[in-house]
Amino acid sequence: METLLKINNLNLGFEIEDNFYPAVKDFSFELKKGTIHAIIGESGSGKTMSVMSIIKLLPKNAKITSGEILFDGINLLNLKESEINKIRGKKIALVPQDPMTSLNPLYTIQDQMTEAILAHYDYTKEEAVEIAIKNLKNVGIYDPEKKLKVYPYELSGGLRQRVIIAIALSLNPDIIIADEPTTALDVTIQAQILDLLSDIKKQGKSIILISHDLGVVNKYADFISIMYMGRAVEEADVKTLFKNPKHPYTKALIEALPYNKEKRLKNIKGAPSPITEFISGCEFHKRCDFKEQICEDKIFKLCQQQDGSKVACRLYNC
Repeated sequence: METLLKINNLNLGFEIEDNFYPAVKDFSFELKKGTIHAIIGESGSGKTMSVMSIIKLLPKNAKITSGEILFDGINLLNLKESEINKIRGKKIALVPQDPMTSLNPLYTIQDQMTEAILAHYDYTKEEAVEIAIKNLKNVGIYDPEKKLKVYPYELSGGLRQRVIIAIALSLNPDIIIADEPTTALDVTIQAQILDLLSDIKKQGKSIILISHDLGVVNKYADFISIMYMGRAVEEADVKTLFKNPKHPYTKALIEALPYNKEKRLKNIKGAPSPITEFISGCEFHKRCDFKEQICEDKIFKLCQQQDGSKVACRLYNC
C-alpha cells in the first residue's frame, strides 16, 4: 500500500511567558493512499497540533523544533508561506472542527465556494459555479443551485458541515484532514457525516481523522494512532487494535466504551497533566496500573510487534 504522507519524529511546543513547553514529542505517522487514518487522544494530547503542522496552521506561539513532513518528495516544513499556500487546499484540504463558525456569515455559500476554486485554478466564475454545484451534489445536498444563494445562518449544522466538505473536495485534494468533523452535531447527523467521509475514501481520497472517540472511529478508520500527552503510544490497523490492544492507555480507552452491556464501564483514574508540568519517563505512568520504576525513568518509543502493530511500553520490550 502506497505511503502518501509521512511524518518523522516531529517535535513542537509553545512559547509561554519566556518558557518553552513541548506539546508534540517525536511523533511519527504514515498515511496510506486510499485509507482513513484516525488519530485518537484526550483533549490536549497533541493530535490537532501534530496534524495542523502539515499545512502550517499553528498558533503564533507554536514552534516546530525538529522533524520532517514528507509529501510528494518534499519536506513541507522547509516551504515558505507562499509555497505552502499552493498546497494548502489544493493538495491537502482541511475540514475544520466547528461547522457553526467555520463559514463566513457575511458571504453566500457560492461566494465562499467559488473563492477557493478561483484562488487555485484559472477558471471563469461560471465554471467555478458549476464545480461548486457538482460538489454540493457529491456531498448529498438537495437542490444545490438554491443552496448556493443562501448564507450560512440559513443552513442547519449538518448542512454547513456538508458545505465545508464540499469546499474541501472542490479543489480535488489528495488528502483531507478532518478535525473532529462531527463536533456540535447530534448523533444522527454525526453518522451521516462519517458515512460521507467513508464514501469519499472509496473515491480514492486519503483522510486523516482526528477524534477523541475510539467508538466512533472503530467503524470508519483503517488505521489508528493513539496519542497521550504529545506522544504516540500505539499504532495499528483498526481490527488488530480492537482485537488485541496493548498499551495500558489504549486498553483503558476501550474498557471505557459503552458498547458492552455485560461489563461495567471502567474509568481512567486521574487526568492528563497540564502542558506546563514536566513528567519524566512514560507520561502515562501516573495513571497506569502496571507501572514500575523503569516507567518513571525511561521514555519508551514505538516498537514493532509480530501482529504488525507498534506500541511504546515496557510490557512489550520497548
